[in-house]
Amino acid sequence: MLGALIVIDGVLVWRDLQPARVEVLAARDLLRKALQPNAFATPEKRAVSRGKITRALAKLTTARARIAGSNAISVVAFVPGLREQRAGMLMLLDDARSATTAVNNLLDSAESLIYRGQSRAGAVPLDSLQTMLDETDEAGTVLRTVQRRSSGLWGPLGDARHQLDGVAAAAAERLRQTSSALRGAYGFFGAHGPRRYLLTMMNNAEMRDEGMILSYGVVRFDQGEVHLDRRGTISDLRLDVPVSTAIPPGTEAIFGSSRPTALWQSVNATADFDWSRQTMAEMYRQATGETIDGVISLDIPGLAEVLTVIGPVKVAGIPKPISASNAGRVLLKDLYDGLSRSAPQGERREHLDEVVGAVFDRLANEKPDLVRLATALARASSGGHLRLWSTAPDEQQAFVQSGLSGGPSAVEPDRTFHLAVENRTATKLDYYVQPSVHQEVRFTGPNDVLVRTIVTIDNRAPSGAAASYQLGPDEYSARPGDYTAWVLLWGPAGAIQPASTSEAGLTLTEAIVSVEPGERRDVVFDTLIHDAVRHGELTLRLVPQPRLRPMDLTVSLDSRGRRVEGSTTWHGAWNQTRRMTWGVKPG
Repeated sequence: MLGALIVIDGVLVWRDLQPARVEVLAARDLLRKALQPNAFATPEKRAVSRGKITRALAKLTTARARIAGSNAISVVAFVPGLREQRAGMLMLLDDARSATTAVNNLLDSAESLIYRGQSRAGAVPLDSLQTMLDETDEAGTVLRTVQRRSSGLWGPLGDARHQLDGVAAAAAERLRQTSSALRGAYGFFGAHGPRRYLLTMMNNAEMRDEGMILSYGVVRFDQGEVHLDRRGTISDLRLDVPVSTAIPPGTEAIFGSSRPTALWQSVNATADFDWSRQTMAEMYRQATGETIDGVISLDIPGLAEVLTVIGPVKVAGIPKPISASNAGRVLLKDLYDGLSRSAPQGERREHLDEVVGAVFDRLANEKPDLVRLATALARASSGGHLRLWSTAPDEQQAFVQSGLSGGPSAVEPDRTFHLAVENRTATKLDYYVQPSVHQEVRFTGPNDVLVRTIVTIDNRAPSGAAASYQLGPDEYSARPGDYTAWVLLWGPAGAIQPASTSEAGLTLTEAIVSVEPGERRDVVFDTLIHDAVRHGELTLRLVPQPRLRPMDLTVSLDSRGRRVEGSTTWHGAWNQTRRMTWGVKPG
């Protein structure tokens, strides 16, 4: 009789448990969508996120009521080994509700920031920014504390617990990065007194590790108010002698001949962002006698992200408005069409400083949606199109932690790759050049891997074109459209690469290849990483070069001789840092 009762109760438990599980999984999916990176980007998306959060809370409330009110499930509270399951189920639902409520509070703070920001044009509401920072920290704390991987739930509910923990962990990491950025931004925006920053505009038609610096501005923040005090072409900031900034040995060996402490056009050839920005600050001081508090770097794709929020701007000398959709083509191609290499410098202006002036005028005199603007800038920073550097150590540390600053070696240097294709001519050919990358990974020992990186340089410049300022030829090329690619692969710190040098905290190997118009050429690098498999995992971290169009990236893992957890092939746009992780067990 007792056995029959247990069987009957088990059937009733399952009957009551299944609807609750459906509600939990539906709430999880709603919460995951509400926490997507762009979920707060526009008023419409915030309204959709609010609706998802409200529905998730309703489903969780219903699921808890089902379980708490189920007589069958209450009975298991008296059965040894099962009482923990009921308690775990209720804890799962309480944790999910706590996480969802924290996200809802964060959305309230975002709405408050928008409302306060729109009451004052050209200013960041620092008090609301502080409130949002507090709410972000609190939400992150909640999302970390609800992760209970040792809860011991069985079967489908155990899976639900595991999936909720995964959602919470990913969201907590995004909030940690957001919190670091907000914490650094609070002082950066002049909360403690006026700040002045050098704004360097990077031209992606002539690539260094980033675009070449051809225009600049001086941005001032004071209690959240933003002003563009000065702008011009980089040739205005003349240097008679190199600055005294020490050049690290590896940087000197690879880039020293290009005079990175004397020429603005060479200062950012290295991947060491912090070194190049410190050097820029010293170059500006030597050229003007003025000290600055940091550097803001923005390229054309980053500028296009800002234009998605503020709309097109008109600039004298450019016949059509500059918009998010046409900024790359107009600024990096159309303005060069018809220009000869012998044209006077005044006719060869890139107009970037005028565009920057128009953008800042719009920001100062209108009332953009600040959360939408922050989301656009976050997209730009994820691809390296926006970078910040501050002389204040605590702000700089916050920017490094959030990914807004620091070179490729700032995180996991012994697992990091970075690739740059730089222009060795004086042309503006990078508008036409499209590199792609294929990494082939295979095991060479118990824990060692060999990574073969195949870089394909595709020169899409027109064949047989007339000589021009954009296409050349110049003193480094024979015909219009001839491209000389300086291909630089930074492999993990401590890795073995032929003909390598330690640079920017990583292992650098270079190659130079000439590519004619319409031609594709491959460059191959081999990297041996000892002890790449640690604690049963293989991880590679891949940091992109910020180009007008992101490189195409393929990573394939040869799993022969190993049992590998996770897909062995990844393909997509290399538009942000990609972290590849595989579980690895002996075959």
